[in-house]
Amino acid sequence: MLTSASKCLVALAFALATVTLAVAAAEDIECTTTHPTTSKFYDLRSLIRKDSEQDWIPTTGNDKSTEYKLNVCHKVLHEELGVKDPIGMNIASWGKRSKGFSYGAVSTRPFFEGDNLVLRYESGSECPDASNYLRSTLIRFICDPSISGPGNPVLIANNKECHLWFEWRTPEACPKERPSGSGSNGGGIFGTIIGVVVAVYLLGGIAYNRVVHHARGLKQIPNYHWWAEAFDFIKDMVIILFAKCYRPKRSQTYHNLPVDSEINTLIDDDYEDDEV
Repeated sequence: MLTSASKCLVALAFALATVTLAVAAAEDIECTTTHPTTSKFYDLRSLIRKDSEQDWIPTTGNDKSTEYKLNVCHKVLHEELGVKDPIGMNIASWGKRSKGFSYGAVSTRPFFEGDNLVLRYESGSECPDASNYLRSTLIRFICDPSISGPGNPVLIANNKECHLWFEWRTPEACPKERPSGSGSNGGGIFGTIIGVVVAVYLLGGIAYNRVVHHARGLKQIPNYHWWAEAFDFIKDMVIILFAKCYRPKRSQTYHNLPVDSEINTLIDDDYEDDEV
């Protein structure tokens, strides 16, 4: 049975974890990714077709019975009737009967399968021979600097009009410079994680001490006595170092006064004069 303090800590940790995931997702740039091993940056945004352009029409070889229209990280722009649910679809096909099908919804998150940069579209129209399955598409992008322009997707396989595989050779799939100021870097994510851990420690500890130990004031801080001793130790070290490094200059008013040896010599001379 969880106590009220435990419930408070669990709720706090869950809320902070949710905020962290939201921040991390907001920092990611759509249609980009980073290789998990090499940390190289990949950006497919230049392949996105906007409203004033035409969809990509993949090469299908000798099969001309079906025309496919495809977009990258964006819905298809073709608005021909016949698709059951055209809103947000990322790839569509139209056969001889002018009946359209969706082969996947919009996805803006390319990722790596091994060393292959891929983009997957899922939750399309129902498959023709299996209504409990939905059509999907997988596009494999290959870095090829020898290609002139952005290249064009090529249909590699069609599994029973249910799953499509495309291959796209393009220089746009090669590593690129990470945009300055982008938040999707290891340091930023690591800093966010550290910040959340510190926040959970402080806020969770304060809530626990307040509810369980009925602490008030500074004593609500977790391990307050330890932190107080650490602060006093650091303060003493700073004072000692400051005292060793800082030496005030001697006053100029007494700079030319004789030293003790000179004073003793003057006294001896005066004594000898008195005897004479």
